[in-house]
Amino acid sequence: MPLYSARPDPRRLLRLAGIGVLGIAVGVGATLAVHAAGERPERAASVQRLDLPAGAAQTGAAAGPARAGAVAPVRAGTARAAVRRFLQAGAGGDHAIAYGLLDRDGLKRYPSLARFTRAQADRAEVTAVRVGRERPAGDGRAEVTVTLSHPAAIDPFTGLVPARTVEVWRASRQDGRWRVAADPVSVRAELPGEDRAPEAVTAWVRRLLGCDRQGAAGLQAGTELYGPADLAERPCRERGRWTVAAPQGFDAAVEPEAYVAAFGPEVGSWARLVPVQGPGTRFSVVVGPLGDAWRVLGIDPVTSR
Repeated sequence: MPLYSARPDPRRLLRLAGIGVLGIAVGVGATLAVHAAGERPERAASVQRLDLPAGAAQTGAAAGPARAGAVAPVRAGTARAAVRRFLQAGAGGDHAIAYGLLDRDGLKRYPSLARFTRAQADRAEVTAVRVGRERPAGDGRAEVTVTLSHPAAIDPFTGLVPARTVEVWRASRQDGRWRVAADPVSVRAELPGEDRAPEAVTAWVRRLLGCDRQGAAGLQAGTELYGPADLAERPCRERGRWTVAAPQGFDAAVEPEAYVAAFGPEVGSWARLVPVQGPGTRFSVVVGPLGDAWRVLGIDPVTSR
């Protein structure tokens, strides 16, 4: 994507070399072209999925106070109904209802409502539950697919919280009731399509070309950028042609340490690198998925060939 800027600086940075953690090859063909004059219209985000560890903690949700004493079992007529009620109760902070739907293994793991309630604080907050299909999973068992909505975030303490996760929950027929496992069988995060990443970086670089740091900050995941801060100042100073290329996997990062320290090793599975080339400067922009859009996290330098 050609972009045009202000003043020349003959310095060239070094080229990109991979460090080999999690290879992601993205086949977006030619370099995308954009001129400072016009911006393309917005379009709906494409979505892809990212597998996450089932039952993994992502961010803290407010947990209601635990009620002492025995909790009566909760009845549900079908596996889908049991899973829906279990998840909606958890989302609403009614952990006693959710606890009353736990299966035997879940009750062994959490022998009291108080312990179960404390564990829910480690789960991502749920704002909506959409229950999908149910399929048999053996005698007296079924698996139910659900889509959960969350407040999207890229947090330096807890990492990525996707806007939506597609999860499979198992229910079992026990003691004449449908009961639900304490954790999902699988969790997949829905991410915006990688084809949107160069568009996000193009919009960010265009603002830097106009020396509009405030406008560029509005396209970032946070106010602070990770990596060499001076590289983000180059578009404001270098007049000439700037291009934004196809995204690459985070395994190609030259200096991944700051991102791993901030977001954990899982950053390698969801962050992307978008190469940027100026008249005398090369670097990669590190982006992460925030809801249905890609946002800039920082800069990664390029090593020489």
